[in-house]
Amino acid sequence: MYIFIVNPIAGNGGAKKAYSNIAKTDAFKQIDSKCFFTEYFGHAERIAKHLTTDFPEIVTCVVVIGGDGTLHEVLNGLCKPVVPVSFIPAGSGNDFARGCDIKGKPVEIFQRIIHQNSKPYWLGCYQEKGKSPRNIVNSIGFGFDAEIAKAVNESKYKKLLSTIRLGKISYVIGLIKVLFRFRPMNLEMIVDGKKYKLSNCWMVTIAHHPFYGGGMKIIPDATIQAGVFPVLIIHSISKWKVLGVFMTVFSGKHVNFKEVELMEANHLEISSKKKIPYQVDGQTDVCFSCVITKQQDAIKVVGA
Repeated sequence: MYIFIVNPIAGNGGAKKAYSNIAKTDAFKQIDSKCFFTEYFGHAERIAKHLTTDFPEIVTCVVVIGGDGTLHEVLNGLCKPVVPVSFIPAGSGNDFARGCDIKGKPVEIFQRIIHQNSKPYWLGCYQEKGKSPRNIVNSIGFGFDAEIAKAVNESKYKKLLSTIRLGKISYVIGLIKVLFRFRPMNLEMIVDGKKYKLSNCWMVTIAHHPFYGGGMKIIPDATIQAGVFPVLIIHSISKWKVLGVFMTVFSGKHVNFKEVELMEANHLEISSKKKIPYQVDGQTDVCFSCVITKQQDAIKVVGA
């Protein structure tokens, strides 16, 4: 049984159209399948949470058609995702597809899915104090990038720019909007047991692959691997130089700035006396502290 979870509004209806095209193929007609269309924020997570009880031991693959946010919900709904998962990108960012090198038209990706071509993928995990742990699919960022994500998510221009395929510009607009009001943070980090105190810190980002924000190479040399995740820190930098950093982030050359620091970790704790804004896979919130770890067991990403 192939389970399709489709966000019908993703990509301004592109996800729904992608599923419709797949459903017309002869290959689709030869498989057992069930499709769920999401109806509200968080619905994909709720659907995924009940799959193992509704379809015990018969799910061949969960096929997500939508954006990174939909995939984030599904992989958190599955909790311990032992069922193979595939992703047909139809959102505005599609960074997971870039990171996993999932290319081609939806029907082409579907053909690879039914042939069960797969790659291993190690998720991350984050946990705020007093809350249950959750999965990180692409990245988690604290500080400046979280404020940008919040500004873009709440904007009126995001949908318009996505409609005319200029979604990346919404991030640039959000960056400029946040740049002059953002106040750098004072943080304490414990990285694999070693303590760091950061003052005038703009952002801390952890990622599983190079891409976020719709194609920006935030950590250009990041690779999908077991055991560790890369960490990028920007601190002790002027506002104007921050603008320079983000002007080069699509090419990955921002890592050459002396204020940009890179390291690797398996376990990271971050805390502050003030609330820290954060984003995980584009969804935003605030916390006083957070623990980030790399999961040891890989999931199977089918169709990559």
